[in-house]
Amino acid sequence: MKRKLSLIEGTMYAGGQTAVNVVSSVTIKGGIRESDLHASLVKVQARHPLLSSNVWEDEAGISYFVEQHPIQRIRVRTVNRLTDQDWERESITECLTPFDTKKGPLVRLVWLKSENISNLIFVGHHCLCDGRSILNIMDETLSLLGQPEMEIGTYKSFSSIQNFIPAEIRDSKVNKLKIQLFSKVVKLVLLAVTFKKEIKREKPFFLHWKLSQEESSVIIEKCKSEGSSIHYALSVAFLRGFKELETVKSHSRLYCAVDMRKFLPEIEDNMLFAFPVMLGLNLPNKKTAGFWNEVREFKKDLTKKIEEMNVNALLLYSECLLPSLPGMTRYAKADKGAHDFTLSNMGKVSLSEKYGALEIESLQSPTTFFPFGNPTTLSSTYFKGQIDFMLASDEYFIKQEDALALKNNAMNMIIQ
Repeated sequence: MKRKLSLIEGTMYAGGQTAVNVVSSVTIKGGIRESDLHASLVKVQARHPLLSSNVWEDEAGISYFVEQHPIQRIRVRTVNRLTDQDWERESITECLTPFDTKKGPLVRLVWLKSENISNLIFVGHHCLCDGRSILNIMDETLSLLGQPEMEIGTYKSFSSIQNFIPAEIRDSKVNKLKIQLFSKVVKLVLLAVTFKKEIKREKPFFLHWKLSQEESSVIIEKCKSEGSSIHYALSVAFLRGFKELETVKSHSRLYCAVDMRKFLPEIEDNMLFAFPVMLGLNLPNKKTAGFWNEVREFKKDLTKKIEEMNVNALLLYSECLLPSLPGMTRYAKADKGAHDFTLSNMGKVSLSEKYGALEIESLQSPTTFFPFGNPTTLSSTYFKGQIDFMLASDEYFIKQEDALALKNNAMNMIIQ
């Protein structure tokens, strides 16, 4: 296999030297045999072509996924589990540890091991998987631990993003002209900002919290009664929360990660994919009375943007920017961003509560430390009747104590 990385994949690759990893942890009750864990990972790796690939660049600096020869097995690092908080320390370590993109597999596992309880920390390079993908790898691994004899098959990875664009759109002379002009404008913009210096992100942190089943139920029912969902309520609550922080410059703007799978039927939910669309949205400007009126306005704006999104144009323009990726990466590492945070709400996840003799005690939502732009990211999942949150950032952008105040204020808006 040899496939050119898409624009989003190439952005997350970030030149191969920087850690851009997705991390998610699950707490397991029950005994795990080391031989079964490795056997499960062999089958998971065999299913997904990208898990047996590395990234190489050609003479022009264009990056490609290339199949390994010989294939390097997914690595497991075993650590004695001493406390219930060990997963957070190890997750931060894994977020900050780069992959060897030229030699090793781009997924790895940390096993926090004790007699009856384990934490499995799944780590994937963001260039080949998003939060949903890492949860899928987690589900497949646990399924095979519960049923070692099970077969999960395999599939062929697509050969190019261009395959998803209809030929009449891809070959249109008008579209080709537009793309050429757009590419030249981007190059000029990047030349104008080459003087900017990279921001050193040296104090990253996680803020993790999980609502009880009762609190989660109350919030979900309240959102339903208001004609909304937890996604929109979180968006407005945290945007409002940022405005109330005196120590942080608020832009009243966020980016919502929209899963592209819903627009590309060729990409199934259980395939590895890392091509989200980032839609920028502002806190509603309309004078509305009350929190839930603002939430409904925000819902209208996001729904309209998704409906108006031209997927074919998005794919076309993204492909033409590939030669500008090195400059775009340098700029992103030096930019503070003009938004408050990025929201990745994965909703109800497809994990089972039990896998054979193993039982999931809790799930920690997928998260990452972005090394470019504003790294502040809020991730959320819903599992076993509980909403789980991970807020990741760096103290250069927001102090940890301010992030805690933000979290408390935002959650109070929703719960009250």
